[in-house]
Formats: sequence, structure tokens, C-alpha cells
Amino acid sequence: MIPLVVFDLDGTLIGSSGQVKSCIWEAAEEAVAAGVKIAVCTGRPGLGVALKVAKRLGAGNAHVFQSGAHVGYTDGRTVKVTALKEADTRKIIELSRQAGAVLELYTPNSLYVERTTELSERHSAIIGVAALARDLEDVAANEPVVRAQWVVPVGTEVALADQAPAGVQRSHAISPALPGMAFVSLTREGVSKASAVRQLAEHMRIPLERVMAVGDSEGDLPMLLEVGQPRIMANADPELLRQFPNVGHVEECGAVLALTEALQLP
Repeated sequence: MIPLVVFDLDGTLIGSSGQVKSCIWEAAEEAVAAGVKIAVCTGRPGLGVALKVAKRLGAGNAHVFQSGAHVGYTDGRTVKVTALKEADTRKIIELSRQAGAVLELYTPNSLYVERTTELSERHSAIIGVAALARDLEDVAANEPVVRAQWVVPVGTEVALADQAPAGVQRSHAISPALPGMAFVSLTREGVSKASAVRQLAEHMRIPLERVMAVGDSEGDLPMLLEVGQPRIMANADPELLRQFPNVGHVEECGAVLALTEALQLP
């Protein structure tokens, strides 16, 4: 049995409905009852929908939020939080204004936007976190920004990410619940899902070779390379499909097979 299974959310546990399917909850309950610990490793903040999912999958476990910038428990206890440098956040804000891109700034407890738009409101509804309109320069100066995120049309994300400051970690992702849009997650240099999974495994005293990680996008690649049992969804990026075994499509409860394998592996 694999003692720890780490799941990405969007495109892995959460499909176009924006919800986790009942078949996955049932398989998760069976796995937990057998002794498997389940944690989420997501770009989402530890608020709203992500927090609810984490609580139901493993209320007593630490989880990874904010693309690795926040590792902590669902009751608010923190393992580690890493903020962006203020200068890097200010540069990201400047680039966003020049490109006219939707920018979200996340602190450990809040989501801020420069102004509310139809797109920012749709994304807020999907993740279950209300976006607060505020001068982002003021946020950068006075609050710990753990992650910045551009929400842009698919096809534009790479060019925008390439302009990000040298001192930040960049990753791309998409969400079936927001088709046609891409997310560029920006964290402090060295902070990624891989660094967070290492922290999580060390905190839980589980060797990385005994960890299964399941994802679907380029942003999940670092954590997939970090663990002994990487798995991807059938809807994953083509590059990932060439590298790792897949467990089925997100819309067809593919994550259930990952949990089944975790129970069966020695």
C-alpha cells in the first residue's frame, strides 16, 4: 500500500462541473479507511472550494496550496508559507497593466484584484473565494503576497510568463471549469509543487519513493518527477502523457484508478 497520495485539483479531481464527483469521494473514503493518507497539492488558495476538498479528503493532514507557497493544515496551522519579494510583485503588477491581463494577488487569507471584471468574477465563483478590489501596489507594500496569478486566454500564457521577473517560479495550468483560459502561477524562486511535496513528505515522515502524485498539467511536472509513483490523467498535456502512466479521464473518475493502485501496490 502507498501511504500518501497527493492530488492536483483542477483537471485531476475537479472537471468541468467544478465539483469532485461522488465516485471519487467513495474511493477516497475506502482508501483512507485502509490507511492511505490523501493530500491536495493545488495552485488554489487554502480557502473556498480547495479548503473544503482538503478537509474532506484529509482533515488531519497537511496540504499544499498556492502552487507550493503555502503548506499547512485545514484548521489554519502552518507548516511553511513563502512570500514573493515585494520588488518582484511590483514588477508583475507593472507587466499586467502593460498587457491588460487579469492579475490576482494571493495572501495567506485573501484574494485581491485591481478591479473586478466578468472574468475575475467567474474565476472567484469557481474557486469559492471572493476577490477584493484594491490597489495592488498597496497590497504589495503592506501584505505578504504568497502567489501572483495571471488569468489569460489560452495561447497567450507562455509569452506573458516569459516576461516575468527572473526571481520567480513560473508554471502554467488550465481548468476544465473555465475553458479557453490559462493560468500562469508565479511564486518565489525555488517554490513549486515539488518543493512543497518534499516538505510535506518530510513533515509526515514518509519517504518520497513511497508517495504517489497525480496531476494533469505542466505545473504538476515538478511534483511528478519528485515522487516514486507519478500518475497523470488521460486528459493531461501530451508531453506528460508521453512520460508517465495515466489513470483515466477527469470526467470519467480517472482518479479512482489511482487510489485503487495505491491500495494494491506493495
